[in-house]
Amino acid sequence: MRRCEMTREHGRRRLMLRLPGIRQVLAEEPTEALAEMFESYALAADALDRFRQQVPKQDALIREYSELCRDIEQEVMLYCAGQVVR
Repeated sequence: MRRCEMTREHGRRRLMLRLPGIRQVLAEEPTEALAEMFESYALAADALDRFRQQVPKQDALIREYSELCRDIEQEVMLYCAGQVVR
């Protein structure tokens, strides 16, 4: 499995844990757009984890990446809701 594919799968799994209400939809074969969201989420969430472990804490980066993760989660939920309706 290529690195990009591994990152996307990592993001998918993290989102499945964060968004159990749409876990079934996330488990299906993703569109390219959704796969890119998985990848973005994996990168942002991993960065957030690193920032939370750093000493000293970088609160501004933690806030920024927490917000970014929430934004991606929201985008994924809206995207999946549109896919289910169609």
